[in-house]
Amino acid sequence: MTRKWLCSLLALVCLGCGLEQDVSLDAPEAAPPEGPSVSVSWDGIEAEVFLDDLDKVLVEEALVCLLWDVLVAAGLEEEEIRSMRFDFESADGFRPSRKGCDPLEDESLMLGYLDPEDMNLIWDSSLGLPGCYRVTQVARILGESA
Repeated sequence: MTRKWLCSLLALVCLGCGLEQDVSLDAPEAAPPEGPSVSVSWDGIEAEVFLDDLDKVLVEEALVCLLWDVLVAAGLEEEEIRSMRFDFESADGFRPSRKGCDPLEDESLMLGYLDPEDMNLIWDSSLGLPGCYRVTQVARILGESA
């Protein structure tokens, strides 16, 4: 009888253990992205791009992100970028377009950079852009149909 009792007890313990275990095969939640970011808006869509995730190039002694790469990281396709114009908004609300400077098109974006350290725009001098395009502390990039 002791043997039957011991087998029954072991069976109950095994069944009980199976019911109480909470086994989760889900991966742990990833930490939310951190670091410098810029918001990109177009056609009612808004995407946050974290600049630490992008490749950097050395321009004017700073490691910067190509504006084109920022737009692609936001989810824009190359053809979409080529059919749009872009304005830039600083943290204090300044926009070149409010100072009479037209939004820029794709060719300029290939020679424009965003510095993740201070969030300032840097433009290749070959573009000859006026000072209104030297936006500091960029918070948003705004796209519109050309």
